[in-house]
Amino acid sequence: MSVGHRVDPTQAAAEERVGAWMARALVAIAALAGLGLVLPGGGWLDGAAILAITALPIVRVAWLARRWWAIGDRRYAAVAIGLLGLVALGPLLALR
Repeated sequence: MSVGHRVDPTQAAAEERVGAWMARALVAIAALAGLGLVLPGGGWLDGAAILAITALPIVRVAWLARRWWAIGDRRYAAVAIGLLGLVALGPLLALR
């Protein structure tokens, strides 16, 4: 008896959607950074690009946590939520 990988079609479709969303977000971030370089007074665009590139992995982990919780994989969801908690703890400790 062989053991094969089970592929959930809804999970595969969701991963494709989020992958496409992240690719579009990276293009938008590159456009922000490029415009910030060429436009006079575009420093705020560079700041927006840095903020967005920092937020992108955090949003991805939050999406995964929600998805794992919805499909019943509580262990992975708990790890993702713990990671988000650690990320949130950094600025709080820095402000202290």
